[in-house]
Amino acid sequence: MLEWFKITLILCAFGTLREIRPSEPFVTEFLSGEWRNVTSEQLFRDVYPVGTYSYMAVLIVIFLITDFLRFKPVIILSGLCGISIYAILLWTTSIEWLYVSQFLYGLYMATEVAYYTYMYAKVETSKYARVTSLARVAALSGRFLSGVTAQLLTHLHLMDYRELNYITFSSQILATIWAFWLPSVDFGIYFHRRSSIISNFQENLHPPKDQILPKVKKQSLTANVTRAARLVSRHARAAYRRPRVLAWSALYAAALALFTHAQYYMQVLWQQIQQHHEHKVDYNGAVEAATTLAGAAGALAAASAERPALPAVAAAAQAAAALLTAYVPDIYLSYACYVLLGTLFHFTITMASAKIASQLSDESCFGLIFGINMFVGAVLQSLLTLVLNQALALQADAMYAALGALYLLLAAGWLLGWAAHTCRQQKAAADH
Repeated sequence: MLEWFKITLILCAFGTLREIRPSEPFVTEFLSGEWRNVTSEQLFRDVYPVGTYSYMAVLIVIFLITDFLRFKPVIILSGLCGISIYAILLWTTSIEWLYVSQFLYGLYMATEVAYYTYMYAKVETSKYARVTSLARVAALSGRFLSGVTAQLLTHLHLMDYRELNYITFSSQILATIWAFWLPSVDFGIYFHRRSSIISNFQENLHPPKDQILPKVKKQSLTANVTRAARLVSRHARAAYRRPRVLAWSALYAAALALFTHAQYYMQVLWQQIQQHHEHKVDYNGAVEAATTLAGAAGALAAASAERPALPAVAAAAQAAAALLTAYVPDIYLSYACYVLLGTLFHFTITMASAKIASQLSDESCFGLIFGINMFVGAVLQSLLTLVLNQALALQADAMYAALGALYLLLAAGWLLGWAAHTCRQQKAAADH
């Protein structure tokens, strides 16, 4: 078997196991149920925001530590965080422990960057596109399996919402054990670079005649960090000086922040919609599975999308979906709107990723720029949480109305930017 394919299969197995979390589609139902008895208002205002802020706070640190520690330790840390989160949810009852679990959840989501960047340090450049696709398919497969499993087990009354956490807990243990099988990475993308080590080695093979050097000169920590900082700074400046990279990165961060915020609190809205209904509908698992499939289809469609105005159309459709779910209190319509939001999010994010990647000349820029964009998205989402959930203290339906307005603003801003760029191009062509 080819070495790169073997490594990819081991990594993808971890990704699938990590994403088998059937408790997630019903986490709000579990936390607000008899087992923990936390109100939806507490979840909305106090508990869930801790995860958002934690994610933002640790993301950039995790991104740099991941490269410095050469990926595998952070992948193992990801599994350990998952084990800790679901152990807390299963065997504690206090609100304080719930805050701890949310902090760990933010760390858990931040460590996901190690899963997606490990392959760039381990396989050759020519295989980047293929292994990226396989890694994402593996993660989506785990999410789809989670949604289907959660729906079947709860619908057939084989498990309650708390018992679903046992499956999630077990899958995190298996993922952590499996992570130890990942081959270690000898070189980082910014720290412990292959070129630096080779040049030092060659330097030591041919020392000056008047100077005695040891056979192997290990690069000091200070030199390693300094070299990495300069390289990160140079790559970031070179990338963001390009107007297209800057524009598509802004779109990436905005789309990520808006959808993540919508996704994070959707279960609270579904509870609010059904709070006065006698016959409650719980198809959260099926909806998550459908969103995963539709999102994969959206990402596939984006691969062949070329028109720069399409993200504006997608954002306008997402605005309509957010406004509909805010103002029409129908659970089935809200489910459909959520699927639409997820599908168009994956379409937009994939298109933006492809456009950014096409503008980058150095392969090591790829992970850096997307890491920065993810961090900007996390900052924007934290601002949304601070303003909408806590400062303005909006109810769930009003918050989705605000998100609809922000999606409209994103659509208008992108359309105006595209129109201005087109006019500049036409004027430049006319001048020549």
